Amino acid sequence: MIFYSLYGGTAALAAAVAQGAEQAGALVRLRRVADLGATEDRWRAANERIRAAREHLTSVPLAQKDDLFWADRIAIGSPARYGAMCAEIRRFLDGSRQPAGDLAGKVVSVFCSPSAVHGAQRAALQATLASLVGHGVLVQAPACMDLAQASKTARRDGPPRASPDDAPAELDLGPARALGRRLALFESRTHG
Repeated sequence: MIFYSLYGGTAALAAAVAQGAEQAGALVRLRRVADLGATEDRWRAANERIRAAREHLTSVPLAQKDDLFWADRIAIGSPARYGAMCAEIRRFLDGSRQPAGDLAGKVVSVFCSPSAVHGAQRAALQATLASLVGHGVLVQAPACMDLAQASKTARRDGPPRASPDDAPAELDLGPARALGRRLALFESRTHG
């Protein structure tokens, strides 16, 4: 599981995907993609939430190109940034292009945290998959992680909020765990 998370939502989804895959018997590496720049300079009003997420993620190793080659099945997680995958995941994938087709035949799926922008999550998933298909991978359909409709509120400084006290909205991690299980069991369905 390779992911990028600024506020911690995508990290929570990645952990749930990993948990589902482990429950299905897979050996899992959970890896995060490095920031492009200093997070302290980004979205000053949200610095405390970003700092807390960074501290929480310090124990998760940084993703390396070899992590893609090690895995038989790969899950990539990104925040939905107005209909595109985040720049950090884009840089990681673009930097790992291998003309020799080293990822050909590997099973891949994608996931992303919810967005208050209508259609952004679906577009981000499609953009990430399109980038990965260039590597020659087999695609396991992604799962949509959604919030209750009433909790979606457009915000410029972060993910959707569920409450007036600016607490992050609760994510439904069930679909993420199911995605991990489906990804872990993909090979047995295609070869069995």
